[in-house]
Amino acid sequence: MKPEGMVHALEGIYRLLRPDGCLIAIRPVSGASLIEAHQGGRVLFAEPVPVPPEEYEVIAQAEDALAQVGQRRLFLVERGGEFDFLTYASSVTELRDLVAKANAFHEGPRDEAVVAREAELAARVEEIMRAAGEGAEVVLHDKARIARLRPVRG
Repeated sequence: MKPEGMVHALEGIYRLLRPDGCLIAIRPVSGASLIEAHQGGRVLFAEPVPVPPEEYEVIAQAEDALAQVGQRRLFLVERGGEFDFLTYASSVTELRDLVAKANAFHEGPRDEAVVAREAELAARVEEIMRAAGEGAEVVLHDKARIARLRPVRG
């Protein structure tokens, strides 16, 4: 989504919210994703997930859109913070399917270098899980930002 579209969406939310309502804004932290292999509460493997260059731009645009509506005093940030967002799967294939569903709205071609790096990383994780045996699982470990925004009226 273009930055002006993000601002427009936030303006629309502002118009729709009741005066005592709030907006919960959740967005990823750029470049903080890890793919991990776990077994029995232990982390067997952890490595950063390759990040397509356009992801950094989209995250920066989302931050900018929130800053713009804050500067215009449409919303007041009541509270905010960061948290870990973990997606568990029993196999790399299952994790890829979950991620594909979550990213179904993404448009355009994918960066070939990132796709190749993802494939290499997936093969390594599969091998680690196979060697670990029963009970191993793969985890996508993301960091996210959350903020509670109240509309400023009057």
